[in-house]
Amino acid sequence: MRTKIPSDLRKFAMVQPEVEAVVQRIGRDTWDLLLIDVDGNWTRGVFESREEAQAVGEDLGVPVHDGWDDDRLARRMNRRDHWNVPGGQKRAL
Repeated sequence: MRTKIPSDLRKFAMVQPEVEAVVQRIGRDTWDLLLIDVDGNWTRGVFESREEAQAVGEDLGVPVHDGWDDDRLARRMNRRDHWNVPGGQKRAL
């Protein structure tokens, strides 16, 4: 049985440059598929199994990583963190 790919994930993978995916567990019975582009923009989908999330990433034709095995992806996401730059927004105390 094929998993239906959410339209927002399909569009992100088609439009954004150099998209890669990370599959991670987020709950007892749920898994995240994070799509991250080269500029640090990202979107996510939630699935009922690791295999389902992995299959969607593969069907989208993007490289799929099982967890955060590649530090590049964390650096991509942090690039868009405006709290993490000098002079950026401050966190509430």
